Amino acid sequence: MTTRDAEGEALPPLKEVSARTPEEQHRDTLRSGDEALSARWLLRPGARGAMGALMDECARAAEAFCAAVESFDAERWLAERAGPDPSTRSPRAICAHVCGAARRYADYIRKARGLPFTEAFVMTEGVPAAPADVRPLLRDALHYTEGALDGLHELDEEAIGKLVFRVRWGPTFDPDMLLEHAVMHLLRHRRQLLRW
Repeated sequence: MTTRDAEGEALPPLKEVSARTPEEQHRDTLRSGDEALSARWLLRPGARGAMGALMDECARAAEAFCAAVESFDAERWLAERAGPDPSTRSPRAICAHVCGAARRYADYIRKARGLPFTEAFVMTEGVPAAPADVRPLLRDALHYTEGALDGLHELDEEAIGKLVFRVRWGPTFDPDMLLEHAVMHLLRHRRQLLRW
């Protein structure tokens, strides 16, 4: 059936209108991209609850960190700058610090839950040897963290908040707080590398 205007002229057919708003369509596009990104980093991307959301954000931050790391050539990778903290004197040292910390964060949660853990994990000397080594090290650390979170996805905020532990630099954290810290740790050192 043809629709006509007031003078009887045929109107062009209406375009099919999506029931979704442009904002919903944009969110769907972002969601599919986020899921693809998380799937490159996590064994269980898009897991439920706060822990799942934080792991997805860890994956996003790890991707951004690695993009900065992988821009370094061999000379810049080893270039050192004077400073009081040996873990931030070169891009390689920063990456060793970040990869080791990612692993230690999971160990805090594992220890508090009575799961197998490594006390004060330290990266092997000389690792990572090159920028390309960082991505698999971080991916392994995120997989290890996912194992630390098994069974927490179903818990509410109050229950997760009862699982507390003191970290080596002083404060008392719960898994939610520690994962938020883990995201920011990656982003903070990414910024440091971008300014190198």
